[in-house]
Amino acid sequence: LKGAGPTPFSRSSDGRKVLRSSIREFLASEAMYSLGVATTRAASCVTSASTVDRDVYYNGNAKPERCTVVCRIARTFLRFGSFEICRPEGPRT
Repeated sequence: LKGAGPTPFSRSSDGRKVLRSSIREFLASEAMYSLGVATTRAASCVTSASTVDRDVYYNGNAKPERCTVVCRIARTFLRFGSFEICRPEGPRT
């Protein structure tokens, strides 16, 4: 589940996804699948009534956007993030 909240890998962020980026991720994963690229697929997008402030244009004007959770499916549980568990913590991790 992506966007469900903070994890050890959320890079000091709130771990929340918004509808705008979730739709983009859903469409991109389906496009890659139709092109024959072996990748994860988005099974569903669920939007809640909760909101999070996001600065879409990075100009200091953050606006509330609806939070969304994306359920991803794959043939295996092995992913690049799995290897980050073994990496020692540093100033940017």
